[in-house]
Formats: sequence, C-alpha cells, structure tokens
Amino acid sequence: MFKRFFRKARFYQHIMAAFWQTRKRLVIFSFLLGVGSFFLIYHLFNISQVKVEKIGIVGKFTINELPLEIQKLISDGLTEVASDGSPQPALAAHWQTQNEGKEYFFTLKDNLFWQDGKAVVAGDINLKFSDVASTVIDQKTIKFQLKEPFSPFPAVAARPIFKKGFIGTGPYQVKSIKRNGQIVEKLVLVPAKDKSQPGKVFHFYPTEKTARIGFKLGEVNLLQEIVRPEDLSNWKKVEVIPEIKKNRFVAVFFNTNDPKLGNKSNRQALAYALKKDWEERALNSFNPNSWAYNDSVKHYDYDLENAKKLLATEEGNGEGEPLREIELATFSSLLPVAEQIKKDWEELGVATQIKVVNVPSDDYQALLATQEIPSDPDQYLFWHSTQATNIVHYKSPKLDKLLEDGRKESDQETRKAIYADFQRFLVEETPAVFLYYPTVYNLSKK
Repeated sequence: MFKRFFRKARFYQHIMAAFWQTRKRLVIFSFLLGVGSFFLIYHLFNISQVKVEKIGIVGKFTINELPLEIQKLISDGLTEVASDGSPQPALAAHWQTQNEGKEYFFTLKDNLFWQDGKAVVAGDINLKFSDVASTVIDQKTIKFQLKEPFSPFPAVAARPIFKKGFIGTGPYQVKSIKRNGQIVEKLVLVPAKDKSQPGKVFHFYPTEKTARIGFKLGEVNLLQEIVRPEDLSNWKKVEVIPEIKKNRFVAVFFNTNDPKLGNKSNRQALAYALKKDWEERALNSFNPNSWAYNDSVKHYDYDLENAKKLLATEEGNGEGEPLREIELATFSSLLPVAEQIKKDWEELGVATQIKVVNVPSDDYQALLATQEIPSDPDQYLFWHSTQATNIVHYKSPKLDKLLEDGRKESDQETRKAIYADFQRFLVEETPAVFLYYPTVYNLSKK
C-alpha cells in the first residue's frame, strides 16, 4: 500500500518537474503580472479615495502676496505666532537678543528638510527686511543686525520662507499655478508628507459675485470668508458656518485735519450717538485675544443726551466749529452698516451723506472701513504722526512716545503696561470709533 502511494507521488513529482522546466517562464510572468495588478488596483483604489478640496477665495493676489494661511500650508517661518500674538518656535528652536535689542540670533531645529529632500541650513534663510542685515554664523545659526531696537522682530520672523521654485517645508507643496499676467487664478497643492491628507485646489475670484457663481457651478465646493452669503444660505445642501474675525475690526475713522473733526468734542459726540448693537463689539484697535489687550478703556455706550451736549452748535454747545453735516465714505460691502450710522447721526442732528468709494480720497471727513490687526501689538504704522499710513492724520506727542517706547522695549510685562496706556489714550482721543469685529461666512456643500 505504501509502495503504491510513493510510486504515485514520484509520478506526480516528475510531471510537475517537467511542467516547470517547460513552462517556468510563463509561471513566473503570470505570478509577477498578478502581483503587479494587485498593487496597481490597490494604488488606484487609494487614489480614488483621496479627497480633493476645491476652495474659493475672494481677492486678487500675486504669487508673492498669497494669503498668509495658504503660505503657511506650504512653508514655515523661523517662528509662528500663537493665538495671543506671542511668537513661538517654528523652524527656529530658539532665539536670543544682544546689543540692547539690535541683534537677534536664531538657531535652527535639528532634522529640518525642504520638500525637495535637501536639509535646511542657515544659508537658506532668505528673509529680507529694510534696514536689517543678516549674517550666517554657522550651518544652524543666523544673525539679524538691526539699526534700532525692534521688539516685534520675532513676530515678524514668522513670515514663511521659500526656496526658489516655491519650495517650502510645510505639509503641502505646489503642484501647479495658473496665472493671468501676475495675478494667480488657480493654485493646486498636494500633500508633501502625509499622503492620506486631501489635496487642495484654490480658485481666486475678483469679487464675491463671481465666487458665488463658481460655487453654484461646482467649480469649488468650499467658499472662505464670504461677507454676504444670503443667496446661498437657504440651499438645503449648503452648510454656512459663521466666523468672527478678531484679527480685524470695523471702525469709523475721522480725518482730524478737517476743521469740524479736529476737536475731540465733536468726535466724541459722534461716538456716543452710535447705538453699537453689534454681535461682537470692538472697544479698541487690539485683538481681544492679544496678550497686550486692555478692556479698561472708555466704552462710549450709547448716550444721545451726552452726545448732544458735546456736539458743537451755533447756539454755543460743545467746543470748536459747529458740526451740522458730515460725509461718510465707505465701501459697498459695508453699506448696510453705513445706513445705520447715518440714522443714528441724524437723530443727533447731523445730516449725513453716504459716499460709496473704491479708494477713499485723503480729504475724506469720516471713513467706515475694515482694518487688519497686526499679530504684535505694535501699531506704529497706523497711529504715529510721521507715518503716511496714519489715515486719520492724528498728531500727538504722547501717543507717538508710547508707540516708540512699545516697539523698543523687550520685556513683555513692560510692553504690556505701555500698550495699556496707549489703548486708553487712543480711545479717549477718539480719532476713530471702534465698532465691532466682523463676521465672515465659510460655505461648504454637504
């Protein structure tokens, strides 16, 4: 019985050996083809599962002026700014100051790589600032030499850094860019590290109207920071998510060169006359999340009687030149707010004419506008009397001194005290009435 079994086994063994000798190339090819097909199907299946986010953004941008949030997807800065405005390590592990705040030394973290696989070294750090010289100390250390102490410098160093070809260090890398002249129309990003993350395709639209059309046509499935979502908010398959932007404020700016608005009494009267029933009211020009924010300022709660006492009139009320009429310049997106302001001021007895502009002239009287808030509390550019960007033309030696001291002082607690005084004084003088932090809307298709 066993002899018969072994004879059959040897017989089948000879058959298999003969088959292998004559067909081994075919067997190997078939095996490799099967394995290859399996991995190809598996790869294609995974690709089909990777989601691509098609995002619409309103605005005209060049490649060097893309929104900061997009730049941060592609690369990192030496630092990054926390939600309270304080600088934190990013590419730099740490930094120190010398020479009374005129020298900054940044030391890079270990094991940093560009998206092309090359190591990040100090010589790659190509941050350029006016009146700032940079020197590479060694492969991991770079020095910035300033002419004057400038305490916001670590926050400024959060600007994302790129190599030639728009190569960065961030989680996404650039796949393609479509431009119309210098203006970017479309930007395609793909994951640089975690391939399971969705790709991102950004479409840039010149106006909200064209962005909404793109959303309706399916060109994008997300719209970011829309001011007026009314015609889309009632769609059943559209989710509308409001977001209060505390890194910007809406205010009425007064031209203090205007004879009627050059005195504080008239400006304060106009401030008290506004009802200020907005969702997220702004008390001053700072982000309320900032480490330097001070809410102990004059609130200018609605008080029509006090406003009438302060307003200069021909009958002798108030001080300065009588204010009976005013022109309020604004932008089309803020027209509903301007209409409410007009109503409030006319209850005070000040006839108000609204003028919708694309670019306000320098001789405006009052301007309703949105202002970005810098991450660092330094607001020298906005309010110092020497700056062309001081659109209210307000001049005050006290305000100038506070702004100068705040940007030179390196100790945070001392800076905080300086900016607390600055906020109190600015609000008291009323070169602007701070109204609210605006709400924008992010739309997505369900």
